[in-house]
Amino acid sequence: MNRQVLRLAAVCALLGSPATAGVLSGNCRTAEQPAATLLIPYFEVDLQRTDGATTLISVNNASSRPTVARVVLWTDWGAPTLAFDVYLTGYDVQSLNLRDLFHGHLPGTSQTASPHGELSDANTAFPGCDGNVKAVTAFTQANWDYLQAAHTGRPLPGSSPSQCLGSGRSGSQVATGYITIDVVNRCSGASVGKKENTPSDPAYFAAGGTGLAADDNVLWGEYIAVNPNRNTSDSNTAVHILADGDAFSSGDYTFYGRYVGYDSRDDRAPLSSLYYVRYLDGGPFSGGSDLVVWRDNRDANVTARSCGTSPSWAPLGEYQMVAFDEEENPTMIPNSQAFPLASQKVHVGSESLDAAASFGWLMIDLWHSDATHAQGWVGVTMSAEGRFSVSHPAVRADDLCNFGL
Repeated sequence: MNRQVLRLAAVCALLGSPATAGVLSGNCRTAEQPAATLLIPYFEVDLQRTDGATTLISVNNASSRPTVARVVLWTDWGAPTLAFDVYLTGYDVQSLNLRDLFHGHLPGTSQTASPHGELSDANTAFPGCDGNVKAVTAFTQANWDYLQAAHTGRPLPGSSPSQCLGSGRSGSQVATGYITIDVVNRCSGASVGKKENTPSDPAYFAAGGTGLAADDNVLWGEYIAVNPNRNTSDSNTAVHILADGDAFSSGDYTFYGRYVGYDSRDDRAPLSSLYYVRYLDGGPFSGGSDLVVWRDNRDANVTARSCGTSPSWAPLGEYQMVAFDEEENPTMIPNSQAFPLASQKVHVGSESLDAAASFGWLMIDLWHSDATHAQGWVGVTMSAEGRFSVSHPAVRADDLCNFGL
């Protein structure tokens, strides 16, 4: 408890002192600008209702030159499942409805199939990208059954005893998880249920962006949560993660650090661990507030486990969470496990996140509860059910370039 108070006091002192205003260092750039990696921190797809919840994403190329983006879906435990390539012409935009992905429909993009506009450079070939990039002819129904099971917490097909790769906390027909999208040097085809050619593959990154992943900061995007049945939608920009080959050294904490042994060869800036976020529950915002929280579980090799159990690192717990009402009264929320997984959506005022005041803000420290420092991301959606909603990222109050491993 004293250590938690000291952490809060230290951060408040830093933020309040002009002499230490550089607590957010220039080397930890996570800004709304073209980046080498995009993070979609949470998605939700109702697999049963065609008019139910789904998530739409867009991947954009900020350059006149063509590029290739590698899209990887991860379960809420942080296990990679579906991976595929998207060929982007100059200034291109590729929209994806995740409902389509979960039913076996990948986008068909390639040097020959994708048009280019008058301001774009001519389409060029990338290694491994001959023909149509979608390359799903080898996929079977078993692949798609695996994908759906992994993201809904259902037993993986053919596993005995039953094995699972996700929590299933949203229900057996609702797929959840998160997505990473990296600029890459070549195509490596589509796959389901494999770690090869995903960020969890040790060969994915090499120094200076010379592995499968490149370091070109050219991608930008957004995601939209839509639920026609409930007449709701909200959107947010993707989390833009910049590559900087000169900023990091071996032993630094980088975004993909857990997959590269923290030798920094991924060159990606880490996210923050401490966030401030407003919440409303009443008045015009009768639907209350939902937090979307992505977390680094610091596990490089998430594998299937017996259904009904959790990974060894779960629940992650939070190092500290404090709720402030609108009269500046703080209330420590002790021993919280509101955000136990790598990706989740949590309603403020629910059993797992009980904030006493209806209006206020939260200070959320996403170091793990055992004091292991770890990056994360927080966003909020405040809504009036069936009428309107507003979404935005939380304010980040620190960065992890100031902490050693």
